[in-house]
Formats: sequence, C-alpha cells, structure tokens
Amino acid sequence: MRAVLLIGIHREELAFGEAVAAGLDPARIALLRIPMGVSGTRPSAAQAFYYRTNHREIYSQVLTQVRGRYDLVLDLHAGVNEPGRCADWIAGDRRLLARLLGDWDTAALASAPPGARPPVRGLLLTAPDTPLTVVAPLVRTHTVIPKAIWRNDAFRYLGLEVYLPAPGPGTGPDWAFARGLIEQALICAET
Repeated sequence: MRAVLLIGIHREELAFGEAVAAGLDPARIALLRIPMGVSGTRPSAAQAFYYRTNHREIYSQVLTQVRGRYDLVLDLHAGVNEPGRCADWIAGDRRLLARLLGDWDTAALASAPPGARPPVRGLLLTAPDTPLTVVAPLVRTHTVIPKAIWRNDAFRYLGLEVYLPAPGPGTGPDWAFARGLIEQALICAET
C-alpha cells in the first residue's frame, strides 16, 4: 500500500506536522508538505466564500498530486483541547473508521464516564443534505474539504485532527501520540 501524509493545509499547523513527520519511516509513508497553506482560523460570515474557495483550490492541487500515486491519503491537522490530548479520525469510509476504532461495545461506550472513553472519536463525512446525527460510535459531520478528496475511487482519504493541550507545535508526547495513530492507520488500511 502506498500512503502519503499531508501536512500544512492550515499554515498554523505546519510546525506540528513537520515534528510528527520527522519521526515516521519515509519507506512506509511519503510526505506531501504544503509550505504556504491557508489559515485555519474560522472566517467571518463576510469571508466564508473566500475561505471555502481557498480550501477547495488547495485540495484541488493536492488531488493532482495524489491521484494515481497513493492508495491512502492521511491529512494531519492540529487543534486545541485544554483538558488533554485527544483526536478525531475523519473519513467517508465507514469500514475504515470501524477498523480504526476497533470493535467497541457501543452501548458500554455510550454509558461509560467521560474519563473512561477512548481519547479518539470517529467522524463520518456525509453529504451536506444528510442530517448530522450520532451513529455510535461515529458522529456524522460535514466539511469544506471537497467531496472529490474524501470520496474518491482512486484512494482512501483519512483525516486526523489531533487536539493538543495548548496552542503551538506541540511537544514530544503530542508527536508520539500522533505517530501512534498514523501507524495504526497504516496497519488498518492494509487489511
């Protein structure tokens, strides 16, 4: 399987992506670095059109770089969750999300106290006209990422949003957490 790690779509996240990528085996996963990404800051209502247009353009360029070259596109992002490190897997491929999340007992998971829940959620990408609902253990969501990226017959798309305890490029444990999830994705995508 040919996999690529995409970093820097949001310019504020590039340093985190660089640090994570530095500890990965380049023989197992290639790196596609976007050196001049778009801002990850949510726009005002007046700027929303340009925000969506800029995202669409960057991902259109990514599409030309990955189609026919890779079987798995891992799109790494970073956010902030002050209570502690956690992550979201984001994909339109329900089976891949199920493999990543494992065979959890969804009833037990739903009734578990917050501290006992795994620090990783699955977000299932759907079309904008699909209701946003919880399909345990997945949450349906929409994205500004073009459907040609996240629902493509030529490759599988898997977004990974790692939430750090503080803004910035993260620390060694943050990078190790992200690398572990990426390694898990490589194993799950091969099966």
